[in-house]
Amino acid sequence: MKLSSLSNLLKDELSPKDFLSEFSEYHEDYEALIKVVGSSIDIVVIEDCELQFGENEITKLCTLFIEDKLSNSELSYIADAAQLCESISFSNEDIADVVAEFTDPEINNVFSKSRAQDVISNFT
Repeated sequence: MKLSSLSNLLKDELSPKDFLSEFSEYHEDYEALIKVVGSSIDIVVIEDCELQFGENEITKLCTLFIEDKLSNSELSYIADAAQLCESISFSNEDIADVVAEFTDPEINNVFSKSRAQDVISNFT
């Protein structure tokens, strides 16, 4: 996943459809392996820019998820990349905690649309 593409998605400079068509090559293996208990999954990130996650970025991701423009596993991949990537920072600990909620449902339970709405309400 190219960070510049994620950044452009979050700034409405790239449509979810275009982002996902570019993103799908990285996500296909992830989606299959996340269902396998104990599997090791590669997270491919092309760090071609720096990105800071704040309230606007989290709200955008939650909105895309609620609107079915991002799936749970796509959101999880983005979150895993955000947590592992040195070119992504979080504006505060609350943002980092929400990103952690997006990750592996086996660890953090399934992130729901109801929870996404709660997150948006907390940040707006």
